[in-house]
This record gives sequence, structure tokens and C-alpha cells, in this order.
Amino acid sequence: MEEQLKRVLYHTEHTECLTYFEISGKFDPDQITAYLRIAPERVRRIGDPRPNGSTAETAGWRFGSVTDRGTDIAKQMMETVRPLLAKEALLRQIKLQYDAKLVLCVVPLVRYDEPAPALAPSLSVMRFCLETGTELVIDLYVSCPDHLTGD
Repeated sequence: MEEQLKRVLYHTEHTECLTYFEISGKFDPDQITAYLRIAPERVRRIGDPRPNGSTAETAGWRFGSVTDRGTDIAKQMMETVRPLLAKEALLRQIKLQYDAKLVLCVVPLVRYDEPAPALAPSLSVMRFCLETGTELVIDLYVSCPDHLTGD
């Protein structure tokens, strides 16, 4: 018997955005912490269980999470990377030594009836990404009430 897939609706009281910086790859997160001399907010180790029952094949080191209701996402991105600006050479070395992936994640959750945030990074953030080989990933979600979805 085929199951019907039901759309998952994300509701939010106000538009908000989350930004964070993450390093992933084949390494021990404690080595990254010691190398950068910055405490991460969250780590994932190779072999850690995932919510879906599988195990993590790569490690993760997350830092600089900022959640804000404002629409100036460039300012928020800068707040996330500011503590890392003096660590650009170390981040390049981590990327090379561990074949690591560096990502600046921007996750806006936009309420359908509020203005969308400006998602353009500042020149400083773009320079940081270029200098460190950091990818900019934007995952955009729109919150819409059930009665407007056609369901």
C-alpha cells in the first residue's frame, strides 16, 4: 500500500534568520578546537548516531550561530564571521590539511506577509569566504498558513 505524502508546513510568528559557520570532514573536532582556540557550539564526530538511525560519516564543527528577526542579513553574517577574521590562515590550513569543507550557512524563515530579508553578503563577508574557501549556503523557507496552501 502506497503512503500519501503530506506537506510539512513551517509556521512562524515573525520572519527570522539563522546564520552559522561549519567545518566538516574527516577529522577529530577536538583538533579543530585546539587549532583555532575557539570553543564550538556543537560538534559531530565520525560514527555519531543521526536522527534517522544512520551514523555520521564526517565530523562537524559548528560556530557563530546568530538568530535575528531583522532584515539586514549582511550584518548578521558579519556577526557570525567576525571572530574568525583573524583566523583566515588557520582556516585555509584546516581546509588543506583535512580536505575539509567550510560553509557559512544562512537559513531565513520568511513569514509570507512580512518583508523578505536582504540576502546579499557584504564585501567583507565575501572576502572572508574567498580567502578561506568558505561556501555560502542559503536555505530559504517561507511560512504560510494552511488556508493559503490550497490543502
